[in-house]
Order: sequence, then structure tokens, then C-alpha cells
Amino acid sequence: MNSDKLDTGNKRYRVLMVTGIYPTQASPHKGTFVKTLVDSLVARGHEVEVIHPKQGPVIDRYLSTAWQVFWKTLTGRFDIVHGHYGLWCLLARLQWTTPVVAAYLGDDLLGTVTFDGEHTRKSLLVARISRWLCRHVEAVTVKSEQMKKMSLWENAVVIPDGIDFTRFHPIPREEARTMLGWDQKRNYVVFANNPAIPVKNFALAQAAIARLQERGIAAELVVASGLAQEQVVQYINASNALILPSVAEGSPNVVKEAMACNIPVVATDVGDVAELLAHTAGCSVCPHDADALATGLEKALAFQGRTTGREDIRHLDMMHIVEQVVALYEQAIQRKADNCATRFLQARQSPTIVEGR
Repeated sequence: MNSDKLDTGNKRYRVLMVTGIYPTQASPHKGTFVKTLVDSLVARGHEVEVIHPKQGPVIDRYLSTAWQVFWKTLTGRFDIVHGHYGLWCLLARLQWTTPVVAAYLGDDLLGTVTFDGEHTRKSLLVARISRWLCRHVEAVTVKSEQMKKMSLWENAVVIPDGIDFTRFHPIPREEARTMLGWDQKRNYVVFANNPAIPVKNFALAQAAIARLQERGIAAELVVASGLAQEQVVQYINASNALILPSVAEGSPNVVKEAMACNIPVVATDVGDVAELLAHTAGCSVCPHDADALATGLEKALAFQGRTTGREDIRHLDMMHIVEQVVALYEQAIQRKADNCATRFLQARQSPTIVEGR
């Protein structure tokens, strides 16, 4: 590594980002948080190359990624390999020349919950691999304290996804509704996840809206799934509230995005939601119960004006989060150097045994 990379001044790292999810023209909603991180790193002068294999058979994607990681790191051009999600982090570790930061996203440590509340066998295997990998990389990041506990690795660092405050910001509700062609007088509740994913619990959101209507409060549930971030901003600002009825989460970005737009959030107690919403009036953390969520929505719909969510999560502005990530890069590089030095000293101190004839 060049000596200027070890200066205590302004460091500029060359980062190889490895991820199975990244925004594309066909899927603009996937992995937006990874791109936000990449853009923030580049804006601060770091060099980032992204390995994101094109869609196809899973085994082909893994093999392609493993090959690229091996050859790109063999050149010695990169200072850090930053993997996202358990199995992609494993591929990042299929080389030992460059330090690895493994970023876990949620179900790669927590497991994937099915409709019946059980965990899939595959997800339990992935979680086991992820926990093993924690001990074989230079640095580990998780999204919440719950994930850190499940990692069984005390050195894991909690770094939630940051929010691009320049993109997610308050827009007058009337203006946002005009953009979308929505009725100015109706109550809208946005569900900003994929309804087909069991853990997102769309059925509970529907049940909560039904309970609300039984109380004589009209509200329409709107799904914002598969959209580009620019559209998500419009949907959130046009809505009266965001609902998150998930069974499990790491650190749900949609909650932080709604807060950045000063929109009330009604959510189940998953991941770091309770911590995020603790000081924001108009928001509610509820048990997994339709009536409880309906009560939270009733409170949100009655809330006058915008929330203080944006100010309450100012510490999650991407400009602050990226500083934490860069600091972790420095630690990972130093840990790699220390480990190499230790092995070198051990090798020199090992006695040489000469066998006689």
C-alpha cells in the first residue's frame, strides 16, 4: 500500500464493492442504499468499483463474482473489499491479499421468516455461514443492536444505512398529490415494501386499514413497491402516514426515509424501529396486531402538520454515516497489517529443525 494511504490526514481509499443487489434500469429499487453509499464515497474523493453480476442463474452469478474478486484483488490495486450480505461477503473473502469489510443486511443474520412464523432452512444456513465469517474478516458491520447480538461477534460495529437528505426531504402534500394525481381530501397510508415477501406482512397492513374503516375512518392503502427513489419520495410525501407491519427487520430504510420527509410512521417493534421513533410525535410502535396498528394509524391521521422526524434522525444523514464507514476501512486496513506483521514475526521465531541423516 502506498505510504500516503497511511497518513493521518485526508485518506483516499480504493474500494471494491461486492453486492448482489444494485439499482438497474430494470430494477431501480434494488440496493439503493448500496448506491447511496457508493455515491457518498465517490463524492468524498474515494475510488469505488462495484461488482454486481447481471441477473441469471444463482451459481453463475456467484462464480462470476468469485472470479472477478480474485483477479481484481490480485493486482493489489484495491485497499478494501466491501461485501454486502452474507453470501456475497463470503465471496469477498475468497482472497486473502486485501482486507474485507463484511456488511450484514438483516436476514443474513436474523433468518428469513415465512408466513407461518418459522425460518427457512436456507436462511438458517446463511445465518450460520455469516456468523462463521465474522471471525474471518477484518471488520463487520450490522444495522442494529439486535443483529449484533445475533452475530455472536462482540467486535461487530453497528452502522445503520444512512439517508440521502438531499433526496428524501419534505415536499408540500398538495404538491406531491398533484404530481401523482391523488385526491387532495382523502387519507392515504403508504406501504413501501414488496407485498409478496412474507416477512413484510402486507396482510396485516390490510387488516389494520379494515379495522380503521370499521371505526368510520376512511383511508386507502397504497403500495409503493419496485419504484425508483424519486417516485418513493413523492409517494411518501403525498401520504398521511407510512405503515410498516413487518415480522422482522434489521434497520428498515423506509422508516428513516419517511422520517426524513417528516411523515408519521406506524410500525411494529422490529429491528431498531423503537429507537428511531422514540422521540417523534405522531409516530407509533405497535405489537403485531391489527387493532393496535389501526389505533396508531388513527393517531397519525389526526396528527396536525409534519413530524420532527427529519431532525430526530439527523445523525443518520449519509454525510455522517460515510465518515463512520471510512473510519472502519482504516481500522480494517490496520488490522490486516497487524495480522501480517504478527505472522511474519511468528515465522521468524519458529525454530528451524534440521534432520540428520
